[in-house]
Amino acid sequence: MPETVNHILIVDDEMAIQSLIKRYFEKNGATVYCAGTGEEMHHIMKLHSIDMVFLDVNLPDKDGFTLLDEIKQQYDAGVIMLTSQNELNDRLTGLNGGADDFVPKPFEMSELLARSNAVLRRLGRLKTAPEPDIGRYYFQDFYLDNKVRELRSPQHQLIDITPAELDLLLVFLKHPETVLSRDYLLQQTRGRDAGPYDRTIDVRVGQLRKKISIPDTAPPLFKTIRGGGYILQSAVTRTEPDKQI
Repeated sequence: MPETVNHILIVDDEMAIQSLIKRYFEKNGATVYCAGTGEEMHHIMKLHSIDMVFLDVNLPDKDGFTLLDEIKQQYDAGVIMLTSQNELNDRLTGLNGGADDFVPKPFEMSELLARSNAVLRRLGRLKTAPEPDIGRYYFQDFYLDNKVRELRSPQHQLIDITPAELDLLLVFLKHPETVLSRDYLLQQTRGRDAGPYDRTIDVRVGQLRKKISIPDTAPPLFKTIRGGGYILQSAVTRTEPDKQI
């Protein structure tokens, strides 16, 4: 399936700058990574397909112009240089070295986003996130209303469910009667924050089993697949928010 989210890398040793850019771009649908040194930058770029690098000129191990040259030689990514000095020589050095744009600090986040999108569009790498899913999912006489983020029982009573549990249930409802591995479920609900021995999925499936009570005569809603993961053993019907069944 094609990637629908741009991957951004911030290379800056100022944690405040990292945090500011990361929060803003994540709110606008990007996946964001942070590095404080050139070594960290290379480590991240070898692991992930980065679309855009925001590269500070002054870094503790290598200067930004050296890293710019390494990026252009080794990776396929746009680069916007960031600097606290609005010096013409710096801008010319960066642009002549292959930088796609140059933004002096301090800058408005809206301008950085606009410049980033312009570069990504020019490179043919601008990706847009899919429209939010605001449908209703019906299963075993329960229904999950994703527009208001609520789960209701067959008696239309609101079920106390955490956001994390709801996210996990939504993944199952989108893939009914399909074996889903723990790794896949982790990626869909927690992304790369999950560790290799993370048991979060097992705990949350257990919580969902307690909260979604179905008749004893029916097959278990969530079946554990040995060595595989879990499967939702129920048919699921999805409707748009303005439709009822």
